[in-house]
Amino acid sequence: MMIFALIMLVIWLVFLMIGYGFYALSPWVISLFIGINLLSFIITWYDKRIATQNQTSAQTQRNRISEKTLYLYALIGGWPAAIIAQQYFRHKTQKNAFKYRFWLSIVINIMLTLGISYLYLLYTL
Repeated sequence: MMIFALIMLVIWLVFLMIGYGFYALSPWVISLFIGINLLSFIITWYDKRIATQNQTSAQTQRNRISEKTLYLYALIGGWPAAIIAQQYFRHKTQKNAFKYRFWLSIVINIMLTLGISYLYLLYTL
């Protein structure tokens, strides 16, 4: 699964570079994509860290990152880094309900990205 995420991350970055080189895509879009993926990786790591600490210390339970937040980051484009973080930290890899919704967020993100890209190319060429 991590190899899939790495390949998809590279593919998205290649498409962003093609968009930048040939279609005048703003560098801000590329920076935003990279930033969202970094944040997605960090919040997945942080949630795993809190989950581990909550298991070892019953007296000081801390609030975790909500699953809705993880879905939102996947929906807005941070899913490649989230998959890498999930596999690397072994976080939320066994929870089927989460995995189903997470992958649904990924499919919606890809469909929206392709649709927006198609409309952009249709009306700019």
